Amino acid sequence: MGVTAAAYHGPGWRARPGRHEDDIAGGGNWAPFGVSRDFDRLTDVALHCPPAALLTAGEPDALQHLERLDHTALRRDMDALAEAYGTLGVTVHTLPAPEPPGSNPYRGANAMYARDLLWMTRAGAVIPRMASAVRAGEELQTLRLCARLGIPVARTVGADGVFEGADAHWLRSDLVAVGLGARTNESGARQIADEAGQQGARVLRLSVPTGVQHLLGVLQVLDADLLAARTSIMDQAEIRHLRELGFTVVDIPESEEVSTQLAFNFVTVAPRAVLMPTGSRATADLLSRRGVECVARVPIPELTKGAGGIACATGILARTPGGLR
Repeated sequence: MGVTAAAYHGPGWRARPGRHEDDIAGGGNWAPFGVSRDFDRLTDVALHCPPAALLTAGEPDALQHLERLDHTALRRDMDALAEAYGTLGVTVHTLPAPEPPGSNPYRGANAMYARDLLWMTRAGAVIPRMASAVRAGEELQTLRLCARLGIPVARTVGADGVFEGADAHWLRSDLVAVGLGARTNESGARQIADEAGQQGARVLRLSVPTGVQHLLGVLQVLDADLLAARTSIMDQAEIRHLRELGFTVVDIPESEEVSTQLAFNFVTVAPRAVLMPTGSRATADLLSRRGVECVARVPIPELTKGAGGIACATGILARTPGGLR
């Protein structure tokens, strides 16, 4: 048969058509999960509640928690969040249980903050490299979730880079904001910029203020031309640049509601529609005056004791154009 055989690329050889993104969108080879704009309708999320033993594996500060977490109460918060998503038509997937601790006895104690554990793109998931030694190894839970759901891995952050998923926003399909701070360094940002570039997008680097964990803590995407920001603690030149790019930036002033009750830690579930924690009335009213509706509120008293809110707890897996059903 020689070179005429299909096995050796003869006449019967069938070259694979299209692009990787087409494979995902078609759903034949990969599951059709993807994100290219963080204001599109949310369709799939990942949630997780760590095992009880991990929540007491060390003192709260050693675990990077603010207070001792009660597993039953945390489970109640996570169940309420899952129920809210279900009511909104969002499919909830559960992260796999953490791997055995190995050299890190605290691994998995913060995996309820699933937003950090991946950054979803139109070409698949970017697996982070967690910045904290306490959270090192949680990335394996994301890998196992992707394998279970059939989500391709677009990239794994490596070398000396650190990057966490809450430090990246799809502002538009051609523009990604990346926060640089304690959780994402320059090496990690370069790797995200390279991945975004391969997908036809450029990266806008923004600084994460001291005392804030991630970009998610100071900037949120509400619609194609609408952002919310804690402008008083952000770099003012960066805010001006966002406005020069055509975005209207809604200023969310600093308050007890924002800093303690984590009112800014909301999730955009569709254009100008958000899911918020209870106790966020002033912030919800402010957003409402700009045409943004709070479609549901969720009580999360235990979740906040770990230093995160509902946005931190929501691993974004898929969005699609359109409003709420």
